[in-house]
Amino acid sequence: MRYYLSLGSNIKPRKNIRFAENELKKIFKNWRTSSLHQTKAEGFEGDDFLNSVVFGEADISFDDLNKKLKSIEDAAERNRKNPKFSSRTLDIEIVLQIDENDEIIFESDEIEKYSFVSMPLKELL
Repeated sequence: MRYYLSLGSNIKPRKNIRFAENELKKIFKNWRTSSLHQTKAEGFEGDDFLNSVVFGEADISFDDLNKKLKSIEDAAERNRKNPKFSSRTLDIEIVLQIDENDEIIFESDEIEKYSFVSMPLKELL
């Protein structure tokens, strides 16, 4: 499977994005990452976010990958009690899953909703 993941942080963003990338390199082969994009907080007042999209290949299911992503967020001390639109140490979302036949298995609506997902994604497609 090929995966594209959106990464975002506005609490110690460089440190947390770098941490996420290092952890994701343990899961994926043929690793690539977009440049970092600085964006304003959406839906609340807060520090700017750093966002990127990473690509990797792995023989892992969507659900198993999602569990690993949540554990990486937790290791970065993400507070899951905060409202959806709030500052965060780390947010990792699967935005595309493509199988070995080049068929899109999953495509997140965040690609169309948010330029902080679509712009870095375009760098990798």
